[in-house]
Amino acid sequence: MRTFFLMTIFLLVGANLRSQNVLEVLAGNKQAHYINYFNKDLDSTAKWNFFNLNRFTVNYKDKALNNVSIEGQLTYQFKPWIGLSAGGGFYGELFVPTIGLSLSYMNKKEDFFIQMYPTIGFAEGQVAPSVLGIIGYSPKFSKNWGLSSQIIFSADPVEASQIIRIGANYKDKVQFGIGIDMLQNFETKNLNYNLGPFIRFNF
Repeated sequence: MRTFFLMTIFLLVGANLRSQNVLEVLAGNKQAHYINYFNKDLDSTAKWNFFNLNRFTVNYKDKALNNVSIEGQLTYQFKPWIGLSAGGGFYGELFVPTIGLSLSYMNKKEDFFIQMYPTIGFAEGQVAPSVLGIIGYSPKFSKNWGLSSQIIFSADPVEASQIIRIGANYKDKVQFGIGIDMLQNFETKNLNYNLGPFIRFNF
């Protein structure tokens, strides 16, 4: 029941905030990958911030391999580049509450940024470190066109994942190109990947 309420809070907060909404679809060689995320300042001083990342994969051959994750972090910024964050992630039937830091950087041109959440998670009586982050670089070539490159990454003691995208950027509204998802399990040493074209919309 606690998991249901926490997941509902994440979705309600995300639905009612006015913010830039990013929706992306990758048609990979093994599965389709849907991603939605936003990063929203909650007050005029930019002290309070909410970050939400939702992912859903659909495996072409085996529905049992479908995966869903909902992650959210509420942050209080001490400085523009560092803050205290609290939130967690919902992974199928497991909710993992977390507490940690928010680290961020954006250059003066606003075409390069890093956002990271190094946290401590609490699940099934165990405590473990983890990190979630986004790195983006989108230089302009002309008024309407530019490069779009982005990495979403996460790591914990069990596995690490990288979601890499590179392509073209049109008016900061639509990005498209090639992407690869990589997931490595530290115990089995297995490295799984999913490669294909992607398209992203910024609302």
